Amino acid sequence: MENTLIAIVVPIVIGLLFAAAGKAKPIKTDDGGYLIQYAKALKIFGLALPGLMISSVIALLIYSPIKNSEDAIAVAFLFAFFGLFAAYFYIEFFTVKIHVGPNGIQGTSGWRGKREYSWDEIEAISYSHNSMWFKLTADNKAPLRIHAMISGIDQVLLHFEKYVPQEKWIEAFEKYTKK
Repeated sequence: MENTLIAIVVPIVIGLLFAAAGKAKPIKTDDGGYLIQYAKALKIFGLALPGLMISSVIALLIYSPIKNSEDAIAVAFLFAFFGLFAAYFYIEFFTVKIHVGPNGIQGTSGWRGKREYSWDEIEAISYSHNSMWFKLTADNKAPLRIHAMISGIDQVLLHFEKYVPQEKWIEAFEKYTKK
């Protein structure tokens, strides 16, 4: 019964998160471009899920207190794991921002700092189904990855179509649209 419930609930939650990401609108910027970031629903989910997990461990401790040092180590491990989980979600959902405009694309994240490309610097755009991101590559620059669940991904794709030669993005678009 438990496995059946999980098999039903998880796809529903993921579907709702995708729907939230798709409904959020990018922010128009003064240069005619767009600022794109994760939807508020994803940000809330990213903090609520680890918070719920930590609260569950606390509730478990109230009803079943630590009895020995092995239990204490296991509880400490759980708190550390859920804390790292929360840190990951915070860095991913709150620090990632993409700006697309007539002059190029900029990506900022807590993972890799700031990356900037003019449109003519982009050598290739690829898409990974497993990672669910677009990857931009250019000579002598680190790659820029843009997750498909970021709100406003359609604006990014429209800018690729407008400013980057088709042979550099067509294969990525075909992979992305096959989902």
